[in-house]
Amino acid sequence: MSVTVVVPPPLRGTDPGSFAERTVRERWPRIVAQTIRENDFPETVNERLWALHRELPDGPIRPLQDPGAPDLPLWEEWIAPHLGETWASAPWLFTEHYLYRRILEATGYFQPGPTYLRDPFRKQKTEALDPAAEAVVVLARAANERAAQPEQARAQLPLLVRTALWGNQIDLSMWSADEAPRHLGTDRETAHLLADDTDALLAHLEAVAPARIDLLADNAGFELLCDLVLVDGLLAAGYAHTVVLHLKAHPTFVSDAMIADVLETLDVLAAAPDPAPRALAERLRRYLADGCLRLSDSFIWNCPLPMRAFPKLPLADLARSNLVIAKGDANYRRLVDDAHWPFTTPFAEVVAYFPAPLLALRTLKAEVVVGLDEARIREVAAQDPEWMTNGHWGVIQFYRPAR
Repeated sequence: MSVTVVVPPPLRGTDPGSFAERTVRERWPRIVAQTIRENDFPETVNERLWALHRELPDGPIRPLQDPGAPDLPLWEEWIAPHLGETWASAPWLFTEHYLYRRILEATGYFQPGPTYLRDPFRKQKTEALDPAAEAVVVLARAANERAAQPEQARAQLPLLVRTALWGNQIDLSMWSADEAPRHLGTDRETAHLLADDTDALLAHLEAVAPARIDLLADNAGFELLCDLVLVDGLLAAGYAHTVVLHLKAHPTFVSDAMIADVLETLDVLAAAPDPAPRALAERLRRYLADGCLRLSDSFIWNCPLPMRAFPKLPLADLARSNLVIAKGDANYRRLVDDAHWPFTTPFAEVVAYFPAPLLALRTLKAEVVVGLDEARIREVAAQDPEWMTNGHWGVIQFYRPAR
């Protein structure tokens, strides 16, 4: 018998003293101002962006003014329940996605002219992956060794999962690439895990291999490279016959990855001075050509809805997967309704609606999390008062629906 889950109220920018409140009042105006500084937009575009800046945080939610945009009918539906609310009072998950869509409205991303399909965050994205960086070469060399030895690829999958997890620390909506915390290659990779279901994941993969695996991507740059290395390892190990990489349909959250970012990353690797990244790029391109790696984008991944409220079609597609890997903070918030759950609420209870086996890899950058042990919460909170928002702590959480 199914149990009805009562979802708590969502996080809002009016939650006193919360990270959501600080985001609405401080971070978002800073992001809009930075978008103006880093682009040579026409003055009319800058005027629209400054007008958006002045709306924050207490201006009203309004419909999009973006005639002919391909997602306009969708946004009319998504905005309607929040008309009359403000940036601060509407649910944070909604307003955060709405902010980035309003930035595209202001820049004319979907309008004919000089800024058509121009990514306003491209400068930051391209600076986030240095083709000569030592970490890129190290990751590529290890990936090439695994590709030649499937058993090694299987043995190293826990390492690949942690690499993908901690790659999520590089989030340009939170920090510059130089300022972000970095736990890769340190003892914090395991010491800073708040939940670790790696063993359950491995048992599942052994049971279903070779499998279709879907990966809900998060950030471009170094995190995307870590995700591609994970994809490469899953295919090399024989755990996957196909990996579907789900990407954003338009720029959002500053550094979220689109298909164009994947292709540019492969170009950067292919042009690297060291042969190891070049070999990795060649292999990933071969996976694309063979259909083992598929790139998919959809406006659903730019929508302001919790996943529980998704239309039936995208969830029906994910139901065909043997494993869905959800990367990053925003995808995690979407999975758990961005709601005020008690932190000890079981992960499986909250995501029981999800139609496929699910792995969540997330570093904490918002005050929402489930599936934690009460003693562990007390220990970490005493050690690090900002543990929920500073990106220094992570979870590896696995859920398998009952059949």
